[in-house]
Amino acid sequence: MTYLPVRGSLLILAVAIVSAGAWLSAAQDVPEVDSEAAIRKTLDEQVAAWNRGDIRGFMDGYVRDDSLRFASGGSVRRGWHEAFQRYQTAYATREKMGMLTFSELEFFPISDDYSEVFGKYHLARDKSVGDASGLFTLLMKREGDRWLVLHDHTSAAYVDKAP
Repeated sequence: MTYLPVRGSLLILAVAIVSAGAWLSAAQDVPEVDSEAAIRKTLDEQVAAWNRGDIRGFMDGYVRDDSLRFASGGSVRRGWHEAFQRYQTAYATREKMGMLTFSELEFFPISDDYSEVFGKYHLARDKSVGDASGLFTLLMKREGDRWLVLHDHTSAAYVDKAP
């Protein structure tokens, strides 16, 4: 008769071990810390391209197909080519482009292949154009060993034009 309670205890122990194994397996699905460094690399490359006046180089940080979504200024653009044309039109001169910086970056891993990035941008520009600053939220997608912007939602906080 004492055999049955021991068997029941062993069953409970087995279930606990299997549950712990499933939990540990799920915990291993959390993206590696290296993803943040890889995402920072993409963003740093974008800033460097922008600051040398290279919009096409800046766009290398975006997914290069029709799945790209860019929301800004109350409108949504879809696809890499449409976003590229928007940048070429809105920032047609070096004065309009200015010098870009990103700050206060926050990283929120979603899975091994997706991560959200929130931050602030600042464009230091010629006084005739005025500085611009705002916020952005990016959904980054891993493609091989690179992380690229899949969705970009950018809002302008202010444009500071000289009187």
